[in-house]
Amino acid sequence: MHKAIEEENLTTMILLGSIIVVAFVGFVVLLAYLFTTRKNKLIQEKQLMKTQFEQELLQTQLEIQEQTLKTISEEIHDNVGQVLSLAKLNLNTFESNSEQKLQDTKVLISKAINDLRDLSRSMHGDRIAELGLQQSLADELQILENSGEFRTRMTITGEPYKLPPQKEMVLFRIAQEALNNVIKYSKAKNITVTLNYANGNFSLAVTDDGTGFDLHSKTGIGLKSMQNRAALIGGQFNLQSAPGSGTSITIELPNP
Repeated sequence: MHKAIEEENLTTMILLGSIIVVAFVGFVVLLAYLFTTRKNKLIQEKQLMKTQFEQELLQTQLEIQEQTLKTISEEIHDNVGQVLSLAKLNLNTFESNSEQKLQDTKVLISKAINDLRDLSRSMHGDRIAELGLQQSLADELQILENSGEFRTRMTITGEPYKLPPQKEMVLFRIAQEALNNVIKYSKAKNITVTLNYANGNFSLAVTDDGTGFDLHSKTGIGLKSMQNRAALIGGQFNLQSAPGSGTSITIELPNP
């Protein structure tokens, strides 16, 4: 009788031990499954973010090209074409006051050549990567200055350094879109672009002295697009404006 009880207890212990082992193995398998699932999900999310980033960069490149070509077309029509027309007029009246006409024509042609040189730099497909953000923005401001409609200024603080090319491309597109908004809507006369490299952080600001607007009544697609692009490169987008007080758009990149 006593022996039967011992055998029964032993069987029970073996059964409980087996259940514990099976449960432990099942728990380990479940953990491994959850870990693998989570890892695969993170890989998929990372790949999706990479794909979205590449698509956004491609879209940015296309928009830069489209905006640049539009600017070039307008600049040739409004500025270079006008200068060459004046040069032609001088040549047509060359007989009277020849020396002065010759000098004026030389000045006009030199201006047209310089304007075309600026435009040819703008047409270069890889100009942002080649020239860098600072020079690319300077060229944009020079085109606006040449139009005679705006006074422009670039301010740089801190020791300049190159950002990753992809970030510079996105930053340039944001600035280009901001400048385009100034041209279309602000009625501004003065535009300032500020690049701040101080304290290990970077910020880009586009400021105008135009009419401004009520922040609570205007949330256009262009502003949302700039905000999304800033977030894409880990930047913080800030917008300040009020009726009659101009507009300032700032993108801050901590530890770029």
